[in-house]
Amino acid sequence: MKRILPLAALLLALASSAGAQEMRMFLDIPSFYAHSYKVNDIQSNSGLGMDAGFGIGTHNFMAKLSGGTTVTADFVADAIEETVSYNPFVRLEAGAGMWRSNGNKCAKHNSNAFSTMAKGGMMYAFQAEEMQFTVGAELSYFRIRDFRRNTELFVDGGLNLTTEQIYANLGLRFFLNLRSY
Repeated sequence: MKRILPLAALLLALASSAGAQEMRMFLDIPSFYAHSYKVNDIQSNSGLGMDAGFGIGTHNFMAKLSGGTTVTADFVADAIEETVSYNPFVRLEAGAGMWRSNGNKCAKHNSNAFSTMAKGGMMYAFQAEEMQFTVGAELSYFRIRDFRRNTELFVDGGLNLTTEQIYANLGLRFFLNLRSY
C-alpha cells in the first residue's frame, strides 16, 4: 500500500494538469522491442517483448495502461530451449518531461519529434504472481506522419524496485492519436 500511494498521487496530479493543457488520447498498437529484465547479466535473460496500450497525455505528462508479454531465454545455456520464459503483464505507468513534442507541438504533417521523460509505474507480472514497481526514463524519436498515425523508435529502462534489477527495452512503437489538437 505504501508504494501505491505515491503513484496514485502522481496520476492525480497528471489528471489535474491534463485538464489545464491540451490533452491527447492515444493507442500504442503495437510496440515491439528487444528486452532484458536484468541488464547486468544480459546474456542470460534477454529476448523480445510486445505490448499494446491506451494512454492520455499532454506535451509534458502522460499516463498509460498497457498489457503484453516478454519472451526471454538464457543464451549461454547448453539447452536454450529449456530456458525460454513467457512473462505476460499488465502495466500502469505515468511520466513527466518532454513527451512526444517539438517546437510546433506536433502540428505539422511529415515531420519529426522526440521524447525525454522520467517514468514510474506498477506492473502485475502474471508469471511471478506479484505486483512490481518501477522507476526509469524513456528516450524516443518519432516520425509524425499525420495527426493520427505515427511511428516511434524508443529506448527505455530503469530500476524494478521489487526485484532490484535494472531493465532495458529498445524498440519500435506504432501509435494512433484518438484525440489531438
